[in-house]
Amino acid sequence: MERNIKLTIAYDGSAFVGWQRQPAHHGMSIQQQIEDALTALLGHKVVIHGAGRTDAGVHALGQTANFFCDKPLPIDKLAEILNNLLPSTIRITAAVEAAPDFHARFTPHKKRYRYLIEQGRRCSPFAANYSWQLDERLRLETMQRAAGDLVGRHDFQHYTLAKATVQDFVREIYSLQVYQPPQAKAAFFPWQQLCDPLLIEVVGNGFLYKMVRIIAGRLVAIGRGELPPTALGEFLRGERKDNVPPAPAKGLFLDHIWYADECGANSGDLF
Repeated sequence: MERNIKLTIAYDGSAFVGWQRQPAHHGMSIQQQIEDALTALLGHKVVIHGAGRTDAGVHALGQTANFFCDKPLPIDKLAEILNNLLPSTIRITAAVEAAPDFHARFTPHKKRYRYLIEQGRRCSPFAANYSWQLDERLRLETMQRAAGDLVGRHDFQHYTLAKATVQDFVREIYSLQVYQPPQAKAAFFPWQQLCDPLLIEVVGNGFLYKMVRIIAGRLVAIGRGELPPTALGEFLRGERKDNVPPAPAKGLFLDHIWYADECGANSGDLF
């Protein structure tokens, strides 16, 4: 009997071309590594479906994927077995049997991304691949006020670089916060010796290509005083055309994904 297997995945995206499978000459993707491991385990080609197509250099703490299998699998040991076949920079953190109609990408869900900024002048070298390292302090309260303009359901066509391949630009952002994480050394990356971290955290029902990095780049420009606090709303309405590069990929983490049956009092209402 065919079963639908749901995987939860963490990875360091530094050495990969992103989540999505690419032609061989483009480099190795996270999807390809996991599919190769499953193919070796099951003896036939396996295709997995991921919830989000993270870019090259972007990391994940809670990516989700699913695949179908008609062979007996020890689900309780599957994560351990796959991790023995995967590089140490990709870990399966959970494997469970899902409902037959579950699809990691198309089953309604919400995602939380976190973008990590290190403001200190004495940045740890161990944080270099996992944060945008600045040599200045940003105007936190100004960034916090500005962030509210993007909360809600909007047309985000001015927050993506892939307009030619997208027909629907409407997305809903449930929350967008900018904050200094409490006890950052223990709560985020205890080994990085972060001296002055800042987190941009966004939760939404879906995101366009480079959308979160564009939001982060524009928020940093506001925090530097290069853009006014009203700029996010002005970009949203197409009133502002400043060329602000997306924030670097290395600071971005796909942090968590909730599906309909997982949304409750602690995670907010999705439906």
